[in-house]
Amino acid sequence: MNQEMERQKSVELTKKLADMEEDHSKEERKLAATTFADGGWDVDVGSRETPEDTARHAIENDVHFIYFSTDSPHRVRLTVELERALTLQGRDDILIAVQTGAEKAKETPFRYGIAAVFPKDYPLEQAGLTMLGLLMAQMEDEND
Repeated sequence: MNQEMERQKSVELTKKLADMEEDHSKEERKLAATTFADGGWDVDVGSRETPEDTARHAIENDVHFIYFSTDSPHRVRLTVELERALTLQGRDDILIAVQTGAEKAKETPFRYGIAAVFPKDYPLEQAGLTMLGLLMAQMEDEND
């Protein structure tokens, strides 16, 4: 057990907050960045960029998780393009989480390889823990 805890401490957890469309979520992204940083994540916040640029920057910065919070009606298309860009660059190991305001659209991203979808009012602290659990499970699978 102590060995596992030491291994977790040695991994610097990095998360990118994606901004792929003008959707008035800037304040929410600031809150998410602060909350995730307080939870121990190294947070990479960029300016608005395409899904391809988001993937490229995530790869360059050795990001473990991309977190995309949006109310945009284009969220599924953007996250699918992001997942595709990561896969084409050989980094489908970078996990994607989406926070969405539309409850009815919650199931759709799972079909496209998105690791987690959180409802709009989901606590960011809990989202960070959920993403940590998913990342740890992925790391265990890689070590088996």
